[in-house]
Amino acid sequence: MSRTRSRTSTALRHTAALVCLTALTACSGASGIDVAESDYDDGAGITAVVLPQLAAPGEDTEESSDAEYVVDATIEGASAGQVVELQVADGDDWTLEDSAETDEKGRVALTVGEASELRVVSEGDEPVGIHLSTADAPEATFTDEFDEQLKDVWATRDQGYAGVRLCSRASDDAVEWVDGVVRLSVIDDPKKGTCRVKGEKYNYRLNGHIGTGFSFRYGHAAARIKFQELRGQHGSFWMQGFGPKPTGDAKVTGAEIDVIEYFGDDHPDGGLTSFVYWHPTAKGKTAGGWLPDPEQFGGDWSSKFHVFSVEWTPKKYVFRIDGQVTNTITQGVSGQPEFLILSLLSSDYELQHLGGEDKLPQHMDVDWVKVWADPVA
Repeated sequence: MSRTRSRTSTALRHTAALVCLTALTACSGASGIDVAESDYDDGAGITAVVLPQLAAPGEDTEESSDAEYVVDATIEGASAGQVVELQVADGDDWTLEDSAETDEKGRVALTVGEASELRVVSEGDEPVGIHLSTADAPEATFTDEFDEQLKDVWATRDQGYAGVRLCSRASDDAVEWVDGVVRLSVIDDPKKGTCRVKGEKYNYRLNGHIGTGFSFRYGHAAARIKFQELRGQHGSFWMQGFGPKPTGDAKVTGAEIDVIEYFGDDHPDGGLTSFVYWHPTAKGKTAGGWLPDPEQFGGDWSSKFHVFSVEWTPKKYVFRIDGQVTNTITQGVSGQPEFLILSLLSSDYELQHLGGEDKLPQHMDVDWVKVWADPVA
């Protein structure tokens, strides 16, 4: 695999700008929305923030520094479908970089590469705009490009043939650093025969299941992942706190934060979930679930890389795919340091869906992981 960055989305935006310029219709210069600085009060009627580099869909591996910054903007009082543009300073002019339509809450996510000085503008009933800079984005505190330099940071987790995985266990044999990715696999266990689940026999399996010694509290965490193809196992990027799981408030006890799980192509519920688990009582509670209409964020989870991230604050979790918000959860918010986990697990309840042992091995490739911890947390 080569670390060459796909510029397709950026090129399309610049092409759109050129068409706009040539047509001389609703735009002046190279922007579809042409508003003068005097047409709006900076920040009045609009809020926006520059998030880290959380967007990088594509087939090839690439450096995390080549991912695009995400601008999260909200237009006050806007109805769904209002056009919002992200523009880049070009001398005295503004050049179109990205555009999107507001959702029912007036919110949009826009992306930009290496540019620094930006503005977000929209017309609606009257022009609104706000000036920003990529220099405002948080600075990364942990990055692993999986080039083996930080290999010792990761270790296979202690998960044996137990619980919901009586037929599988974690193993170093199912983890490989190769061509700029860490590859987690589900493979047959060559040292064991078959196990039985609900009267059916299956080969014992080895799972790629690794965790870091790195932890943080509050901020953004992201992983660029290409998931396994088939059902029968699920790939995950998640976090847990240290030690046992005592009961009580998640602020004190911590929580399990499942940033993303993928249950394979052609899953009837779309295949993607984000969950939070915590234990106010011994029974425990969950929040989150299947992502509704995941095709709005993509549909090529096993053939392309996507960036899956969580924004974790003292009040909520915001989950995103390539910068697009997929879910917001305000329950079970951990107040404790959490460490990163990557896994491809074959739970007993999934084995019936694989369609035969000849479908193994299955692979999940992780191009990079990155954390932007809150510096004051």
